[in-house]
Amino acid sequence: MTEFGKIGKPEVAYYKNKKKIYFVRNLYLPKNATDKYKTIYYRYWDEVEEHLSKLEVAGKISKIFCESIYMTGEETMKVLSAMNVRLEQIVKKRTDAGGELLPLESKEIFEAYIDWYNCLAVVRTKKVYETIHKYLDEIIKERFAHIKSVLRENIADGEAALLVMRDEDRELLEVPDDIELFFATPPAYDDLLQFIRDRDSGKEAWRV
Repeated sequence: MTEFGKIGKPEVAYYKNKKKIYFVRNLYLPKNATDKYKTIYYRYWDEVEEHLSKLEVAGKISKIFCESIYMTGEETMKVLSAMNVRLEQIVKKRTDAGGELLPLESKEIFEAYIDWYNCLAVVRTKKVYETIHKYLDEIIKERFAHIKSVLRENIADGEAALLVMRDEDRELLEVPDDIELFFATPPAYDDLLQFIRDRDSGKEAWRV
């Protein structure tokens, strides 16, 4: 795994014929977010675009994968726009340049994952919580096994792919051994982490 900024000129040739994933942590904008959070959020996505452009010296993005996306066609961009308009803009720039947006999720598995996750959120008793968590853990394993197979089957030698998902989900993903993983980690992400720490300590409000 390589952080942005650690690809020097000698390494570009080394990575040219390798399979590559540029990983971007997905960030969402709550409807009632504070002005400070909004400032960090928009700067984050501006910096992500800058970092991706620089990472692409190791290979232009030809495949794009986003969490929650299991559909194809025009509907996909509508879903992306509703989910995260800044992400939709980044993806559209790559698809306009010839990149291909592919479904990352299995519709059946992803919808079951969401159902079990939502069930867990309303549970009140320990026994039921443990029972639901068992099924949730099983579907999570299925989900990430599916995602791993999608990445393995759709990224060819020499290709670079963009992968967008929440950081906590990426930590559960076992990337195929023959794929090099690069992180786009702009400075605004560190500011976000500090913002969250301040929120949790009571120094900062997350929402208005």
